[in-house]
Parts: sequence; structure tokens; C-alpha cells
Amino acid sequence: MNKIDTDQMHEIIVQLKNNNMDVFDEFYELTKRQVHIAILSILKNKTMTEDVMQDTYLKFLNNIHKYKEKTNVVAFIVTIARNLAINIYNKQKKETFYDFDQYEDTYHEKTNETPLLDIVYETLENEELEVFILHVIDDLKHREIAKIMNKPLGTVTWLYNKAVKKVREKVGKENE
Repeated sequence: MNKIDTDQMHEIIVQLKNNNMDVFDEFYELTKRQVHIAILSILKNKTMTEDVMQDTYLKFLNNIHKYKEKTNVVAFIVTIARNLAINIYNKQKKETFYDFDQYEDTYHEKTNETPLLDIVYETLENEELEVFILHVIDDLKHREIAKIMNKPLGTVTWLYNKAVKKVREKVGKENE
């Protein structure tokens, strides 16, 4: 995965703050994966995830003035995404009891292109998966993840270490 260039992202944010929406597509392309994973890990439904992604980017644009310069914009937008997804999850939980096993196929489609990622999705539980993805794929620091997830730093570190241990064990078993 390509790392997001901080200077490039800063320039995009400046342009967006100045209502130059020509750079929005570039911003979307740089952040969509992180936002999608954050939402999907909570809702476990592709259709709902796509709806919340749209709401996330609209809310981001409406609140861009709240973004503090030189802070992690990915953490900012992922926080918005998580909050929206959690709100929908909680509302949904009050309305209906869902059997999440029936949504397993929509949660992650196997591909031959990413066998290790397939193992990660199969092996890890929700919070472990979210911490693992945010740290390994999105390159966020544990401190940033703790803030996004509203959890103590020690809990995030523990979840990450637990996730790594589970993945190592699973990869070891698959290679026997």
C-alpha cells in the first residue's frame, strides 16, 4: 500500500478548505480504503458501508473547518466514519436483532490476490481486526488508533499484540 504523502495531503486539505472541489477525487482515492475498512468492521454490510461512506465524506466536507492543520487527516476522517457507523449500528441494534453470521459473505470476499489479508479477516475478531488494519495497512500509530477507537493506549497495544499472535499461529498452521 502506498503511504500518504503528508505534504500532498496538506495541500489537498488547503484546497478543500478554499472550496476547490477539483481535488476531492484525489482526496477520496487516498482515503477511501481506510474509511471503508473502518465502517465495514463495524457494520459488516457492504451496502450500508457504501451509504455511510457517502455520509462520511459529506460530513467531512461540512466540518473541514474543524480540522486542525498538520494533524493526521486520515485519523480525522476515520473518526467521523466510525462515529457514523456506530450510530447506525446502535440504531439498528435497537430496531432488529441481526444474525451477523448471515452477513459473513458481504463482510469479506475472498480473493486469490490477498491470501494473508484473507487469513487476517478469517482469524481476527472485530476490535482486533480494526486495530490490526489501522496499524498495519493504514500505518496509524497506536496512540492515534486509541483516540479513534476511544480506548486506552494499553488496550490498543494489547489488541494489536493479540492479533499478531493469532495471525502468526494461523499462518503457521496453514504452512504445515
